[in-house]
Amino acid sequence: MTIDEQKLARVEQLRIPLDDPTAPLDWKDWYHYVLLDPDTQIRVLVNLTAIARPGTGEIQTSLMVTIPTDFLDSDCRPAAPFASFGTTFSQEWNPSQISPEPVHWQGQGMELQVNGTQTQLEVQDRRSQLFIELAATATATPLLVTENSPFGSGFIGWGLVPGLQVRGNLSVGGRSFPIHPNWFCYHDRNFGRFRWGEDIGWEWFVAFGTCEDGTAITLVLDRRTNKDHSQGGFPYIFIYVNHQLRKVFLGATLQINWDWSEVPVIPPRLPGIMALLFSDRLLQTPSALQIIAADDQDQLLIEIDFESVVELIVPDNQQRQYTFIEELTGRAAVTLKLGEKTWLATGLVYGEYVI
Repeated sequence: MTIDEQKLARVEQLRIPLDDPTAPLDWKDWYHYVLLDPDTQIRVLVNLTAIARPGTGEIQTSLMVTIPTDFLDSDCRPAAPFASFGTTFSQEWNPSQISPEPVHWQGQGMELQVNGTQTQLEVQDRRSQLFIELAATATATPLLVTENSPFGSGFIGWGLVPGLQVRGNLSVGGRSFPIHPNWFCYHDRNFGRFRWGEDIGWEWFVAFGTCEDGTAITLVLDRRTNKDHSQGGFPYIFIYVNHQLRKVFLGATLQINWDWSEVPVIPPRLPGIMALLFSDRLLQTPSALQIIAADDQDQLLIEIDFESVVELIVPDNQQRQYTFIEELTGRAAVTLKLGEKTWLATGLVYGEYVI
C-alpha cells in the first residue's frame, strides 16, 4: 500500500519549540514503540521522551521486555509463565542531542532516526543487560488523531502508525532474539503540555491478531480519564485490517469492562528509585478486559486476559507529584463483523491503565 508521507510527517514532527528559550517547562514530546512476536510471545516497549526544553530539560528512556520464563535458566526461573525486565534512565537534554528535520535523537544509551517511512532505533543499558536495535518501515495508514485536546492543566495530542515492518535484534540477560518481519511493531507519537501527577489518566491498548486465512487485525483503544477513572472522555477504537483503517467505533457504541485481581499486589516497578520510594504501595491490577462495540452495521467483541504487569512511575519535573502507569501485556481474542464479513482472530495485546 502507499503511505501518505505528508500525513506521516505531521505525525512524526517534533512539537516542543526547540528554538524558544522561554518555552514552558511542562512541554512533553515522546516516541513510543511496541513490539509483539506471535511465535515466541515476547512483548517489548521502547519509549523516548523529551521534557521541558533544550538546556534545561531531560531526555528519558524506557525499555521493558516481557518474555516466557521457558527462556530463562532453570535455576533462576520464576513460577509465573512470564517474566518482565526493564530499565529507565535520564540524561540532561543538551541542545545538540535532538534535531527536528529529519528527526534525530542521540544520547548516552539511545539513538532514534525517523526519515520519511524509515526508522532506526537503538537502546542499550549494559548494567541491566538489555539491548534493542531495529530498522523499521511504516506499512500501516498513519493517523494524526488530536493536536490540542484538553488534558489536565494543558493539552495533549497524538498520532499513530499501527504497523511497521521490522528487522533487528533484542538481547535480554545475554540471550539474543532476532527481530524479523513476522514481529508486529506499533508506533505512536504523543506531545503536549500538562503536569504528571495532575488529575489525569487513560486507558489504552494495541492488540494484534491473525485469522486462519492470514488476515491481520489491529485494534487501538484510547480513552482519556481522570485519575480514578470515575470520569471518562470520549472513547474510540481504531480497527485496521491488513494495515488499512477500516472502521472506528466511537463514544456510546463502545462498552469497556475491566476485571481486577482479587487481592492487592506489589507489581514490579520502574525506575528503581521509585520502587524503593513506593515499596509498600499495594494495588489491584487489571486481570482482564472486555470490549463490546456495535452500531447499525458492524459489531466487535474483544476479550483480553492480561498475563503481566509492570508499574512505571512518572514524576513531575517541577513538583513532588506522580502519575502511575500500569504497563500490561496479554492475549486477545477478537470477533469482528463488518457488513457481511466476519473475522475471528487471536493474538497479543499491550496496554496501559494510568492512575
